[in-house]
Amino acid sequence: MSRIISWSASLVLAASAVIGLPQTAGAADTASAATVLSYLSVGEESNAGYDRSSFEHWIDADGDGCDTRAEVLQQESLVPVTMSSGCTVATGQWMSWYDGNTWTNASDVDIDHMVPLAEAWGSGARNWTASQRRDYANDLGLPVALEAVTDNVNQSKSDQDPSTWMPPLTGSACDYATDWTLVKYRWNLSIDPAEHTALASVLKDDCGARQVALPAVAITAAPVSFGDVPPSTQFYTEISWLAAQGISTGWVEADGSRTYRPLSPVARDAMAAFLYRLAGKPVFTSPAVSPFADVDSSNQFYKEITWLSAMNISTGWPEPDGRRTFRPLEPVNRDAMAAFLYRSAGSPWFQAPPSSPFVDVSTGNMFYQQITWLASMGISTGWDAGSGCQAFQPVQPVARDAMAAFIFRFVNGGTSPVGSGCNTGGGGTVLPPPPPPTQPANPGDTKNCGDFDTWQAAQSWFDTYYPYYGDVARLDSDGDRIACETLPGHP
Repeated sequence: MSRIISWSASLVLAASAVIGLPQTAGAADTASAATVLSYLSVGEESNAGYDRSSFEHWIDADGDGCDTRAEVLQQESLVPVTMSSGCTVATGQWMSWYDGNTWTNASDVDIDHMVPLAEAWGSGARNWTASQRRDYANDLGLPVALEAVTDNVNQSKSDQDPSTWMPPLTGSACDYATDWTLVKYRWNLSIDPAEHTALASVLKDDCGARQVALPAVAITAAPVSFGDVPPSTQFYTEISWLAAQGISTGWVEADGSRTYRPLSPVARDAMAAFLYRLAGKPVFTSPAVSPFADVDSSNQFYKEITWLSAMNISTGWPEPDGRRTFRPLEPVNRDAMAAFLYRSAGSPWFQAPPSSPFVDVSTGNMFYQQITWLASMGISTGWDAGSGCQAFQPVQPVARDAMAAFIFRFVNGGTSPVGSGCNTGGGGTVLPPPPPPTQPANPGDTKNCGDFDTWQAAQSWFDTYYPYYGDVARLDSDGDRIACETLPGHP
């Protein structure tokens, strides 16, 4: 039994003031159900501090003597209702689409909050005002927000999300997942990873492609504040900006507080999410088949990772069996971060300097162009290595606080560009520029990847000869200047 969604298309998106919603969504009043799901933020939830009394209901919002329960019963009855007294509904005819049963006594049906109050609390409502929670609990602006259903079915649902409860009626899953997603979208509520997996498993194929009206957004996102980022934090401004733009929401801890974990490394899946949100959450249909063997459609960042691949921002790693992997949980090193940002900028033309601005980044580094572009834009200044020199530390994982600074400068403009290297000694004595490297003899096609024990050894050999003779030994099969990617230790 399919339930037809019929609310008015006039409930258009009011997204211009909403942090974190896609910049393109305001252009139309409909979207596919799967696209609406992609608009929701994914993060851990916490019900710490929840009390049902925090959501005032039922109320008589329009002052006509009928409270919200009575309004829903009248709207959803298939026949005219009768009253027992005042505006207390006694009888009517209600079809409970969760289980397919029909009832005539109002006492046999409950008014279900599609997204339960406790679930709403854990996914964002704990940060709302009392009046906003009251409005949520009595939302008559979106017909699917409140449903008249069989009372014991509603009680079995309780405060569960779709990862642990779905309506028992066969064929109702698509409607339920769609309605749930629309309520979360309207109220700017997040979803947790298990919830996302459950919804994504339903909102695919024909169900996910179904067009739905985008409901008016009822509440804008409040700026996120992180308990572990006080104003004294080195990158406080940049991290706060990242939160205000909806690029990062951090973690919800057991006590209900939100943290950013500034010194933790950025994982590759989180990097994909950062860049996708930075791009304004562009409309993108994820492929049915993942380009990466270790990332399937159940991954909470599947859309973001596959978008990264489609935009050629990341190609992952080729494995010995011919498949490619993304390694979503591995940390992002600083050299790879430079490549991500450079490609996100559209791989602009840039003439890398003949002398490196960083003492630990040679001109033969596989990401030399991207790192020096980062320096020329003032997005990264590196570390003071003493004697007027700067170090980039290319293979060090990027910390989350530094990532906030990189993205902030990427969007808002960087600091002064880093100079073209240093030439002062430890005592401040000015040294002459180092002599140019001596060109090695052409080794010819004398090496195979099997001649090296590790990727680092192969890459070192490759970097020695590539500037002069190119890939003379044909160690770089895909032309990305990374040699012998099947060897242990490859990036």
